[in-house]
Amino acid sequence: MNALPLTDQPTLPNKVLLSAESATRIVEDFITDHLGNLALAGTPRRMIFPIRELWAVPIVVAYPGYGLAGVIGIAAIDDELASIVAATPIDEMKKAASDLYEAHRADIETAFRRVSSNSD
Repeated sequence: MNALPLTDQPTLPNKVLLSAESATRIVEDFITDHLGNLALAGTPRRMIFPIRELWAVPIVVAYPGYGLAGVIGIAAIDDELASIVAATPIDEMKKAASDLYEAHRADIETAFRRVSSNSD
């Protein structure tokens, strides 16, 4: 297979590329619909294939006062279609979030109590 080096990939004339911010918004809408308020879209990274361009956006979970607990999944956004074309299954992301919570439970609960007492 003779793939072109990534720096020499051809670009289509007058093609409008989806911005990183737009890819993030698409994933944030997906998160709102399927995962709830503790999950967030991470930093998008462009992926270039010979015939398509995608954004790979990590989906992370964070807790008040504790911060980022870890990555629970990934969503792939098609640059041309401006939509999610692949993602880690929802059940797997929910399990990963639960596993991260259990692994960091004591620290997360301590941080939450600290934030809660400061807001009184």
